[in-house]
Amino acid sequence: MIRSIDVAGSNLTIAWEKSAPENGGSAVFPAIWLRDNCRCPECRHAGNGQRLYEITDLPEDLAIGAAVLSDDKAVRITWQPGGHVSTFTPAWLADHDLSAEARRGRKRPVKLWSKAIGTEMPIGDWRQMVSDPAAELAFLDTFHAHGFGLIRNSPTVPGTVLQIGNHLGFVRVTNYGALFDVKSVANPTNLAYTPVGLGVHSDNPYRDPTPGVQLLHCLESTAPGGDTLLVDGFNAAEILRREAPDAFDLLTRVPVNFRFRSNDADLMARQTLISVDEGGNVVGVHFNNRSLDWLDAPAAMVVPWFAAYRKFAEVLHRPEGELIFRLEPGDCVVMQNDRALHGRTAFDPSKGSRHLQGAYVDKDGLESRARVLRRQIAEDKGVAA
Repeated sequence: MIRSIDVAGSNLTIAWEKSAPENGGSAVFPAIWLRDNCRCPECRHAGNGQRLYEITDLPEDLAIGAAVLSDDKAVRITWQPGGHVSTFTPAWLADHDLSAEARRGRKRPVKLWSKAIGTEMPIGDWRQMVSDPAAELAFLDTFHAHGFGLIRNSPTVPGTVLQIGNHLGFVRVTNYGALFDVKSVANPTNLAYTPVGLGVHSDNPYRDPTPGVQLLHCLESTAPGGDTLLVDGFNAAEILRREAPDAFDLLTRVPVNFRFRSNDADLMARQTLISVDEGGNVVGVHFNNRSLDWLDAPAAMVVPWFAAYRKFAEVLHRPEGELIFRLEPGDCVVMQNDRALHGRTAFDPSKGSRHLQGAYVDKDGLESRARVLRRQIAEDKGVAA
């Protein structure tokens, strides 16, 4: 709850009760920010919540004319000029606190992992997920925390990967189609379609944007070898930051070209191997030795960049970071493509079959699905999400 409010210049300061977020303290809200977040029917569409005005419709000399606490401790602001009134509940203000501590608390928790995750890796049961929203949400939450998850007990029918992808999000169609078959073929256009082992990598860094999520669904798995290999790219990046901070910094700043060429496609994108947000947190890893094209950078940057690239590759290939497991028919591994780098061990197609089908889904689709499920579950329980 709110203990008191104070207007000073162009800011509103709220003092929280001791039972409020973070056991009291205060929060500062700039006037223009509050006015732009007015939720009244004049400012927002009642059905979809979208703004009904342009930023240029607000007065340049906007000011808080008056701010009072109502009986239920909501903040009621009268704006000048014009006299427009906005009301903000304590719960809404607490959820949108702009302090550094509150902003850190709103970030989705990331759980770094290594080979030691073993049998505790995120697992969902497809039969439960399609019938129980709570089971599906639990899988998505652990998927988002770890950057990957394994779905078991799905149908061993060709095309199932599309059903899973379109249930969790929205399948992206590429030059490979809506889905692609991963098996050994003659005259392959990609090393994925051979029986050779593949080092860990992110898929399609030559696209803009890179696919957010990759699904690989197992239909057949009788050939010796072909085990799935996963590495947490975020964990590897943090190890690099600790052991070689200059190398980490260089790989976050200097982009490199990635490229893929075939008879019907010529794709190229330019991006850094490690991406960070405004707070320096790792938010993306793009690593693919096979698709790396050339470094378009000042000559003085070349030698340091390649040294940093080599160091990062060494970290990614450390055995203690490699999670290795075998996909059985009906298993579908779901991977955040810019975090959970994947590869496989070599297999022998003369002694059995290995057939996977893959698809790409945009990351925001799975994030949307989790929010919708959370809202629906909360509504069923009669509480606000």
